[in-house]
Amino acid sequence: MQTTTARTTHLMIVPPRSVPDLLSGRRTVEPRLGRDRRAPYGRVCPGDDVFIMATGGTVFGVCTVERVDEFDGLEPSDIDRLRDSYEARVNAGAEFWSSKQDASFATMIWLGAIRPVRDASRIPPELTVPSGDSWRSASPGTDAVPRRAA
Repeated sequence: MQTTTARTTHLMIVPPRSVPDLLSGRRTVEPRLGRDRRAPYGRVCPGDDVFIMATGGTVFGVCTVERVDEFDGLEPSDIDRLRDSYEARVNAGAEFWSSKQDASFATMIWLGAIRPVRDASRIPPELTVPSGDSWRSASPGTDAVPRRAA
C-alpha cells in the first residue's frame, strides 16, 4: 500500500562531472555553499525528495534527504573545517573548497540512495521551468514520489 506525506520536493542541478560520484555512492553529501541564504539553505529537510539533473541534461535520479547540516556566519577557516569534516562524503576536491572560501552560508545535504527516474511526469512541473537556479523547490506538500506505508 502506498501513501503520501507532506514534504517538499526539490530539483538539484549538478555539474556533469559530479554525476558518476553521485551514482556510484562516492558522493553521499551534496554541499551547497554561498554568500547569501539562497536555496537550499533553510528550505530542505530530512524526508524531502530531491530530483537530480546534470547541467544541460535530463533528470536522471531521485533520492530522499537523510540529514541536513546548515552553517552561517562562515569565515575562511570555517570552510577549511567543513572540508576536513565533509570531504570524504562530498568527494569534490581542493579546487571546489578553494572556490568556496568566500561563502558565508553552507548547507550539507546527506543523500539517500539514488533511484532512477523512469517516469518524468512525476516531476512537479514548476521544477522543470528553465531558470538560472541550481536548486529549485516545489510548493510544500507537492508530493511527486509515493511512499510505501510502514
